[in-house]
Amino acid sequence: MKYRLFTFDGDSLRKESVEAPGRPRWVSWRPGDGDGSALIAGDRGALVSYEGGRFKRVSTHTSQNLRCVEFSHAGDSALVSGNGGTLLTATLGSSEPLEGNDSRENLRRIGWSRDDKVALVVGNGGAAYALRGRGLEKVHGAETNLRSVAWHPHEDYALVCGNCFRDSVGSLTPSPNLFKFEGGGSNFIEERGIQESRADFTGASWKADGSSCFLVGFDQTWHTPTSFTYQGGLNEVPWEGGTVFPTTAAWHPSGKYALIGTCLMRSGEGDCALYKYEAGPSSVVRKVVDLGDFGVSCIAWSPDGGKAFITGSSTVRAFSV
Repeated sequence: MKYRLFTFDGDSLRKESVEAPGRPRWVSWRPGDGDGSALIAGDRGALVSYEGGRFKRVSTHTSQNLRCVEFSHAGDSALVSGNGGTLLTATLGSSEPLEGNDSRENLRRIGWSRDDKVALVVGNGGAAYALRGRGLEKVHGAETNLRSVAWHPHEDYALVCGNCFRDSVGSLTPSPNLFKFEGGGSNFIEERGIQESRADFTGASWKADGSSCFLVGFDQTWHTPTSFTYQGGLNEVPWEGGTVFPTTAAWHPSGKYALIGTCLMRSGEGDCALYKYEAGPSSVVRKVVDLGDFGVSCIAWSPDGGKAFITGSSTVRAFSV
């Protein structure tokens, strides 16, 4: 089937279509290629390469929904994660299962350390693994669904964010929603808890100079969008109106602004949209362009910042991205 996605050059959207077995969910550009090549992962085992302006199917030998793909900084290979504990290694032309993974949780996100010595994989139910070489090590300390990994561009730690409640017998229990993971460690360090924020954090992205990390999510009580900058602590950034549900954020490589994707909680409640955050003493998050029913699952800037791939669909919801 053919599925739609968009490219965005900072000013305007352009619609693209890609042939794949399932809807695209996530994109990773190959470092050092400018806007030359990327991998796109999606539902029903979909993995598609983008090279020289052309899309091409890559065989994965799985029908599991693939939720994330991330190239190492060296660009020689990528790691792919998905439902049912799926983990693959991939290049622009092939993929193979990663051995030694005993997880059966849905694995949502991947992040590589700045020196490529560690790849952190996180998912539902606090599932987290550090890949060092070819060996997977379990990372402890989280119990909720983990939604994003953002490695500091110059230091050896990552911010990991997720839901603010965990499932418990007969109810939901407040739980930490933001952690730090140090590259040589095996445990998460709690950074912020439910006592200070009732936000489900859905996305995080570091500014290229490492001065701050931008986090987005939605308030579980009021169902309003929330966003914060992290600089050793969190500072809230206001939104310019609208009841939207942020799903992901990505700083432009220049550091001039962060682009935020949103979705609807239920169909027919308005338009999905792209928003922009530009750092400053009185900055707010402002709408850039409406996307109709197209809920965003991923924003991925090319290394030269010339364009971003934007993936999603009408079925994207913030609680399941």
